[in-house]
This record gives sequence, C-alpha cells and structure tokens, in this order.
Amino acid sequence: MKRHAPPTFACWLLASVLPGMDREAMLGDLIEEYGLRVDSTSPFKASRWFWGQVCRSFPSIVWSLLWSGRLLISANIALGVYILMATLKLSTELMIAKLAAPGETARVILAPILFLATAAVGGCVAARIRYGTTLVLATMVLITVVVLIRIKICSVPVPWWYQFGFLTLGPLAVILAPAVLGALKTGTRSTDR
Repeated sequence: MKRHAPPTFACWLLASVLPGMDREAMLGDLIEEYGLRVDSTSPFKASRWFWGQVCRSFPSIVWSLLWSGRLLISANIALGVYILMATLKLSTELMIAKLAAPGETARVILAPILFLATAAVGGCVAARIRYGTTLVLATMVLITVVVLIRIKICSVPVPWWYQFGFLTLGPLAVILAPAVLGALKTGTRSTDR
C-alpha cells in the first residue's frame, strides 16, 4: 500500500505559527487523521480536509500568538531582517549603478531580479532566526510594495502586470524560499541514510 503525505505547504504554514511546545503534537495528530482519511476516502478529499483544518485553525492560532506576545518577538525579528534586506538591496543597487551605470530602463529590468533575490534571502534569514517570522516579514514586504506602487516610485511607465508581479512574488519569495530550501534539505537527508 502506498502512503500519501499531507500537503507540504499546508504543514509548513501551520507549523510556522504553532507554538514550539504544541507544534509536534498538533501536527502529528493532524497528519495521523489525514492518513486515516486517505485510507477511507481519496487523497484529494483528504487533502481538501487537511487544508480546511489549516485554514480554520490559522486565525485562532495567530490571534492567540498576538495576545501571548510571541508575535511581537517575531515582528521585532522581522523588522531587523527587513532593515537588513533594505540595506542589502540599496547597497547592491549602488554598486550596480557605479559599475555599470545603467539607465532607467535597465533599472526596470534589474529591479525584479534584485527584489526577488533580496526577498528570498530575507525569508531564509528570518526563518533561520525564528520559525514563523517569515509570515510577518512577508506582510511587511507586501505593505512596502503597496505603498511604493501608490506613491508611484517608478518614473518609467510600466504595465500593470509588472507591479502585480512585485505585489505577489515578493511576499511569496519571502515565504516559499525557506520552505523550499527546508524541503530540499529534508529530501537530501532522507536519501543519505
């Protein structure tokens, strides 16, 4: 009989907000129930159920984190990483401007690459410092992009999808980079045994 694994991103998302003392027990119970549901129904229905449980649990867990003060610690770490990301991005832009002296059009082309790379590195640093901080950092990145779009920071006219790319891919890079790298590390460890 083939064993099915629960949705990886749903597990990571829930684990990122669960307190450390409860994380293993709650995820273990949810994964165990998922296995029972896969055996009795189908993998699709079991995955849908799993996602439903994560989506229903997420707001109350975040609310309890907010009231317990643990979210404040994550917000402070995210702010520090955010400042590090901004410093890294600005210094890289200055180096590129001094070395290559690109025009405004070249900046429009290089900006998404630099932004996504900085967001991914920031997400990995935040996840390394404290589990779950990436969600707070992604929210900060999203707010920054909305403000920059609103004040029209780019002087070159760009299509709507260019701005939409920053709006969606920036926060996703913060969240997905540590999740993907974590999954890759877990995959290489299991094959090394």
